[in-house]
Amino acid sequence: MSSFPRPSLFRACLLLILIGQAILWWRAIYWYPQLPERFPIHFNFAGTPDGWANKGLVAWFMLPGISVVMTCVFGSVAWWLGSLIRTTPGLVNVPRKDIFVKLSLEGRMTILAPTQTFLAWVIALVSYLFVYIVEGTARVGVLHEPMLSSWPVAFFLVGVFGVLPFYYIKTGRILDDAARREGLLPRN
Repeated sequence: MSSFPRPSLFRACLLLILIGQAILWWRAIYWYPQLPERFPIHFNFAGTPDGWANKGLVAWFMLPGISVVMTCVFGSVAWWLGSLIRTTPGLVNVPRKDIFVKLSLEGRMTILAPTQTFLAWVIALVSYLFVYIVEGTARVGVLHEPMLSSWPVAFFLVGVFGVLPFYYIKTGRILDDAARREGLLPRN
């Protein structure tokens, strides 16, 4: 990673991820003994179960396991970005890439913080989406609730795509500031 200080929003997202993963595993462990011999594993767009699995450790804990893998993959990408910015900045997809690649290493590294924060935010949202899916699946299977509501999926999508324009704008502003400091753009 970089030697630049981490913004508090990034640290807050990391805390949310850890809490989300803990809740996910706690709820999966809590519900497992109560599951019926067959429980839903897939839901259609209306939230009605349309796929079932026999009770088993692999079938039930696969979703929390996938969540951990996704967290590690996205976390690795966030960590790897620092190296990529140092060695091959042309491969990094940022606003105004033509200016970004001309920046000094220090200038390029300032772009890293909002990108890592956005990735941490997405990981946190994914963790809580998985909590909802595990909790909802258990409630449908154990309590025989008729369906799994789809509004949390919409919340997840709004959380990702609703924040994306703010990330894009923030990254563009940081890039412009760095470019002005380095004389690549005229000062206002």
